[in-house]
Amino acid sequence: MTTTSPLRVLYVEDNSMVREITLELLEDNQRLVAAFSTAEDALREFKQQPFDIVITDVSLPAMSGLDLARSILDIKPTMPIIVATGYALDLSPNTWGPKVRAILKPFTSQQIDALIAELCAAAEPQA
Repeated sequence: MTTTSPLRVLYVEDNSMVREITLELLEDNQRLVAAFSTAEDALREFKQQPFDIVITDVSLPAMSGLDLARSILDIKPTMPIIVATGYALDLSPNTWGPKVRAILKPFTSQQIDALIAELCAAAEPQA
């Protein structure tokens, strides 16, 4: 019998209520979630340990979620990233590559699960 490792998720959201609610959605389905309220803290953690996917709010204090996504892509260009926003984006992160997607908040657990599955499947090496 083989055991699959839990998906390691780096999640960034500055609104504590939204962060707690979203954590409840994300912590299902064999996921280990490290949650942060600032992009700077999340970037430090990203440099310290491996993650399988990054989910970040766009509007964060100081460094934005888009700047965080760019910084992470500079370090690991193949990292699957989901940027979440309550606003329409002028420059869609969907054009940043096949493993970067945007999702509009509020999203359902089915929407985020489907997007995570899509990006993680795209991240798996082809046989």
